[in-house]
Amino acid sequence: MILYHGSPFLFDKFNLSGAGEGTGIKFGFGVYLTEAEASAVHYSQPRNLELMPEHYLYTVEIPDLTEDNHLTSALPVSPIILNKVEEKLGVSAPEKVKTQGKEFRKWVGMTLTGSQKAGFAEEKAAAELLNSLDVLYNAWPTAQTKPDGPKNIAVFDAANVRIIKRERIDIENKCKKWVLTDRKEI
Repeated sequence: MILYHGSPFLFDKFNLSGAGEGTGIKFGFGVYLTEAEASAVHYSQPRNLELMPEHYLYTVEIPDLTEDNHLTSALPVSPIILNKVEEKLGVSAPEKVKTQGKEFRKWVGMTLTGSQKAGFAEEKAAAELLNSLDVLYNAWPTAQTKPDGPKNIAVFDAANVRIIKRERIDIENKCKKWVLTDRKEI
């Protein structure tokens, strides 16, 4: 599956040591990718920061999504994933968290850490457990009003992301959205 990632940093491989610093972890711990190149371009400029001097667009490849290797934020959890997680944790998931991947992911993290609230530690714990069970991703639509449109994906383990092209890009702000004005492969 071919996806994109935008960043103000040039690198040769993904690393999760800075996870959450750019756009946060609202959709889980991991490398944030998108099917929409324009979204990756927009996110090459971290929000709430002065314009960064450089911007890069990464074209990447990950294994294809299957029923048993990802959660979808607003959809029910696959029975295959549910069974694997419940067996590993030794507890049954509450019915209310089975209906949305987002709530299930948070429940997994809170169950692992004993916390009553999902934060960074809980998201990281959930990502590590899920990845160990071959649940590699969390997916959500780029626009909540278009659930069948392009997807965003958080990859729980950077080793599952292969860079196939890096480009230095120039961007400009048009109507509060960063857009591509020029590109050069590096």
